[in-house]
Amino acid sequence: MAEIKVSGFSSAALDYKIVYFDNQTNPTAAIQENVTGSPGRWFSITIDNKSGDKVYARLADASAPTLATTPSDWTFWVKANTVYKFEVPGGAPFSEGLNLWTTLNEAPLDNNPPAANGCTVTVVCS
Repeated sequence: MAEIKVSGFSSAALDYKIVYFDNQTNPTAAIQENVTGSPGRWFSITIDNKSGDKVYARLADASAPTLATTPSDWTFWVKANTVYKFEVPGGAPFSEGLNLWTTLNEAPLDNNPPAANGCTVTVVCS
């Protein structure tokens, strides 16, 4: 079963959240909706693909997204058994809500879950 954890941190320079999506046991393509609970910016995404197949991690700035209907605004392809980190200096804004999901195929509206062993996704946001 997929599990999502969100931890918030504050400092004099920046308040930020770390979103951790564990989609390893019985991987799902279900959208994790509004994972930060508020508008903000995302600064980095790390995808640890533990499966023997590619995986697509997807982020969408949307209100009430629907799997296989709502396209992602950002899509990241990661080959089998690989860790990929993408950083955005200054952050990429989202205003409706940051939504996160992973799929097996490239098609924008794919709803197939990742292969066995799945992946983990970590997003750093403000």
